[in-house]
Amino acid sequence: MKSYQATWEDAEASRQVELVVNYRLDETRAELARVEISDVTPTRVSFLCSKSGKVKRSIGVWTEGGRRLLARQAAAAGRLMTLAQEIAEGQLVEIHHAMPKVTSVATPVLQA
Repeated sequence: MKSYQATWEDAEASRQVELVVNYRLDETRAELARVEISDVTPTRVSFLCSKSGKVKRSIGVWTEGGRRLLARQAAAAGRLMTLAQEIAEGQLVEIHHAMPKVTSVATPVLQA
């Protein structure tokens, strides 16, 4: 299982949501890499100034309910549909450091 960090920019709400995406990469066929996303976990929300676009404040997402709500909103906005393609194309940076232990259950969102 590999992880990477992505960002969802919600322009309507003037916020950015950081997402940790856990996935598996099946490279049995050299010409086509299949990405299987096991879960997406929102970890931080940064609220932006609607005029300047600069970060006004940032908070961590610690509750299960908050994580589920943000994951559903990101999915409804269509952000999760592009994650598998971005992973396959190598556009995002893989997280190599150990992730902090989370007492909650990851939210399965999308399988590609």
